[in-house]
Amino acid sequence: MNPKDVEAKLIEVLQEIQRDSGYDGSQIRGTTCPLTNLEGFDSLICPVAIGMLASTLNVNIPNNKNIFLSEDGKRQLTISESAAIVCESVNKGET
Repeated sequence: MNPKDVEAKLIEVLQEIQRDSGYDGSQIRGTTCPLTNLEGFDSLICPVAIGMLASTLNVNIPNNKNIFLSEDGKRQLTISESAAIVCESVNKGET
């Protein structure tokens, strides 16, 4: 699984969520940090976005894995970093 492909799909998912929520998602890029840069995107929306991404990629992302936070939960990640986590997880067979 290629990080750039996952990044593109994650951007599509986040744009859909933003549109459905009445927000502008046109400026979402790999450097965007969803938890700080997207209106209305919070810890309640994270599982929805992760589920939508998993469905789009046809992979399983474990329920306890928040791809929008660092492993220690202290740092909010960019879309590029989140995509890399998904790829690493898939390539390790964790999904």
